[in-house]
Amino acid sequence: MDCYATLILLFFGFSFSSCYRFPLRKYYYINTLMTWSDAQHYCREKYTDLATFESVDDFKRLKPDFSYSWAWIGLKDDPKSWKGVMGNDTNSWRWSATSKTSQTGYHNWKGGDPNSGGGKENCVIMGSTRGWHDVSCQSLKSFVCYTATNQNEKTYVFISASKTWHSAQAYCREHYTDLPTIENTKENSDVYSAKPGNAQAWIGLYRVPWTWSDNTQSSFRFWRSGCPDNYLGNQFCVVENSLHEWNDINCPYKFPFICHQVLRLRTMIKMKIQTDAD
Repeated sequence: MDCYATLILLFFGFSFSSCYRFPLRKYYYINTLMTWSDAQHYCREKYTDLATFESVDDFKRLKPDFSYSWAWIGLKDDPKSWKGVMGNDTNSWRWSATSKTSQTGYHNWKGGDPNSGGGKENCVIMGSTRGWHDVSCQSLKSFVCYTATNQNEKTYVFISASKTWHSAQAYCREHYTDLPTIENTKENSDVYSAKPGNAQAWIGLYRVPWTWSDNTQSSFRFWRSGCPDNYLGNQFCVVENSLHEWNDINCPYKFPFICHQVLRLRTMIKMKIQTDAD
């Protein structure tokens, strides 16, 4: 385990260890107007990267307190990784059965999708024309499950009950194998044939949007109410206000920004208590 701070206590002959699994960061507010990309380049050159936050405790390290309307942080949802493609990045589309990105790059997006409408369309349905559309994972839709046979073949079953994507996933995993993975035209046609032609049905495609500039794998979010909303379909970078609330906004806009420096500290404290039993 790679840790930045380690605490070891020796107590009554026993050794206890506590290990922080996240780096200790020091934050710097840069009161210079830059685009998100220019701010990222500046932070990487002068410090470690644009600011990553993994908990509300990180906000307390923004010392001294300062006031600003908005400032860039390191969170971004790069559309080159998911918009009309099957990329291979952290925020790219993945298949439920493997939790991995596409092996073939096959897709069948239709109608201008995916567009992350409202900033919350992260799951995928197959529509009436075999095409794929991104919609909110909380939408209620029918779905298709598949069962894998020993001969590496798949059988598909249409479930007419309306469920959210995650509920449909749980149902398929309990009763069959999973929501379907589609890696070629034949599989797409097989899934389409399993459902009524006009039905909108969940398939196994989903994604986890937003990634940190330094590739930290943290799910911590502190969105302002109503955000993200991807207003006008081009808001793929994130700013923070003085209340530490986050808002998605156009990456070419210019704002001050927050950098962080990783403090690679390793601390060891030893304690030994003598008792009558010693």
